[in-house]
Amino acid sequence: MLSQLKIENLAVVEDAVIPFGNGLNTLTGSTGAGKSIILTAVELLSGGRGKRSLIRKGAERLMIEGIFSVPPEWPGRKVLGLEEGDETLSIKREISGYGKSKIWINGILSSVKAARETAETLFELHGQHRQQELLDPETHIDYLDAWGGYGELRERVESGVAEHNRLSALLRSMLLKEQKNREQEEFLRFQLEELDRLDISPGLEKELTGRLNMVSDMHAFVSNLEGSRNCLTDGEGAAFDMVSRAENHLESLVSKAPSWKDTVEELKSIRIELGEISRRIGGSLNKLEAEPEDVESLENRLASIQRLKRKYNIDLEGLLEKRDELRGIIKSIDDGSGEIEETKERLDGLRRRLQPLLEELSEKRKDCAASLDNEVTEELQRLGMKGALFVSRVESPENNPFFRNGHDVDLSPGGWDRVEFEIRTNIGEEIHPLSEVVSGGELSRITLVLKKFQAEEQGIPVLIFDEIDTGLGADMGAVVAKKLGSLAEHYQVICITHLAPVAAEANTHIRVEKRVTGGRTVTHATVLGADERITEIARMLGGKGELRVKLATELLGKNISARSSAG
Repeated sequence: MLSQLKIENLAVVEDAVIPFGNGLNTLTGSTGAGKSIILTAVELLSGGRGKRSLIRKGAERLMIEGIFSVPPEWPGRKVLGLEEGDETLSIKREISGYGKSKIWINGILSSVKAARETAETLFELHGQHRQQELLDPETHIDYLDAWGGYGELRERVESGVAEHNRLSALLRSMLLKEQKNREQEEFLRFQLEELDRLDISPGLEKELTGRLNMVSDMHAFVSNLEGSRNCLTDGEGAAFDMVSRAENHLESLVSKAPSWKDTVEELKSIRIELGEISRRIGGSLNKLEAEPEDVESLENRLASIQRLKRKYNIDLEGLLEKRDELRGIIKSIDDGSGEIEETKERLDGLRRRLQPLLEELSEKRKDCAASLDNEVTEELQRLGMKGALFVSRVESPENNPFFRNGHDVDLSPGGWDRVEFEIRTNIGEEIHPLSEVVSGGELSRITLVLKKFQAEEQGIPVLIFDEIDTGLGADMGAVVAKKLGSLAEHYQVICITHLAPVAAEANTHIRVEKRVTGGRTVTHATVLGADERITEIARMLGGKGELRVKLATELLGKNISARSSAG
């Protein structure tokens, strides 16, 4: 149970410590007094979004802490490492003015996810917006499954459906990409062929320009090469010959003057190097004469490179990258069919494994629906809806459930079934979808019944309701009050209410009110004693004079007496 809620600097709540007791706890107060802020605090403990706008004006941070008493059989005990005999659990949340949020569970810094998972096993929070969710048929399947007792099967289906939808999305993406590439394949292949014909490589432009310059002035080039070779080896007075003669002259001195031996060796090296240079020049001349390059061909190749650079607005390196990219795309087109077929096979195999689970889940839902309908109908009749008939419609697809109109479809997390609650509110009327016929008071009663069943199935110890009695008159308010009181015999129930009969039924009555202190509005929460409860319930009854006080006294006395007798 929630033993205590501490709130600091949350909206108009500056500093409040609210104790809660066993059984039914009610929070009352005038409209706008700040009762919903207490629910906001509980939402924050369960991992709700923390916004800076929630921090009280002038404060640097807000802090919420919930102190819970946990029974030995609580499922989260082992996860959090609670020792045997530990009966207290704390969840604390802090939000700073910088928007940073921290959460501690039993003093250990934790994550929002961990807080949410812990809170889900401790309490069920049902605000007014959640009540309206019941009018959305998409939520009905979750209500049915929460009561059904086949949670493990539902989890297996959810896991399989998630993988099915992932593979389906992947296959659709692959098919779309393949179609797009196929539509462009001819054009892509043309672009690649155009680039491949150029046989481009890094530095090609510079190389071609150099070769073109050389070929364009071929006569001067050949003449210079021949002149160089003549000076070195072939012409009259060639350097090779002169060095050879000098080498011979000095070599004749070596026998008489050995100191010239090193000089002779140097001349010999020079002679050999001159011969090597001459041979290289000769090789170039022979090549030019054997394979003369075509100036026009070189110019056309350079022009083609320039044209493609302008066409794609990129440099030579960019052309190389585009060529590689095109090769990759075309390879993916050629290889894509294999990947697509592999994904199809994986998806088909998953569907074969998933279908029996979906069929089993559908059967369990249909069996569960019949039982739920009887239980809800009986409870609604006890709550004053004498002609009520509640029906859970479970529809499963025909033919191939994984396709609709020939197209692959994603399944909902709960599988392929569609569940919708329908109701007949009065004898002699037709059965209609819930959203079409119920009033606010009827919706409150239906919600109360479903939440009761959900708590029983999931073993949630604390139920928190925000104005579950919305739309009810005083007569039905008394009936709902008794139902809440009955529910509170097995669970701790915390309920915000505007109805006097519900407030009078409470074991613990908390009044929420606004006061102006030091020029600032501050919300206070006070646990009421017997006399204060009479005053508060009289206010809730309305009217003036002693009559409402007398009615409040009688209402409170009757409920206290009834609880004492029951106890």
